[in-house]
Amino acid sequence: MQPQDVAPRPAPPSASSADPVVDVEQAEAALVEHYPRLARLAYLVLPPGLGRSRRVLTAHALTQRALPRNRTTTPVIPAQSAGREVDPGYALIRLRVVRTALEAGRPLRRRALPRRSQLPPLLPHVRGLKLFPRSGGADELALDQRLSALSGPARAAYVLRGLEGLSDDGVRHLLRAAGAEDVDGALREAGALPDEPALLGSPEFDPCSLQARPTDLMRRRQHTRAALVAGA
Repeated sequence: MQPQDVAPRPAPPSASSADPVVDVEQAEAALVEHYPRLARLAYLVLPPGLGRSRRVLTAHALTQRALPRNRTTTPVIPAQSAGREVDPGYALIRLRVVRTALEAGRPLRRRALPRRSQLPPLLPHVRGLKLFPRSGGADELALDQRLSALSGPARAAYVLRGLEGLSDDGVRHLLRAAGAEDVDGALREAGALPDEPALLGSPEFDPCSLQARPTDLMRRRQHTRAALVAGA
């Protein structure tokens, strides 16, 4: 693989001495306490083109892998628009979830090794079932279609403003720390959509409240017969 095969990505802001240090225990506590919200955030930022079932599994995989291995610093994000301070452990996990969800939405490049987030998740793994959130109404479907038309950074900006209540400055800092490109353009793109925070919190976008359906039963039966014939 040649250096020119890998598209350059903006470097995240370097850590400063003022950035809070988060230990693994603090990050784990935040992940466990806010797991449903973080999984929803990942699900909404991931590209809808993945399909609902793979999107659910990928959202859970990215959220679970967001736990750091060692103590680490997290950038200070400006206070949320409602004035609520955010626990540094939660801020760190949220940043890591957004970063990997954006990576998962980037197109694969020829002769460049894919990142782990761009591959189908090994865990969690489900065989014989498709899992997807409960279907919403016409408003939720329309919002999902509008989100699918946005770029990855713009989709993240919209979700961070609507679901997380971040100000534009907060969104800008977080996206830059996550390595997003053209953050100001992403904010403008997201600003063209009407604000609908209530819809972002609906069951349509909840990867923790799921319905299950079988996969292709006829194809599975054919594969079973073929395996039996081959082993005879």
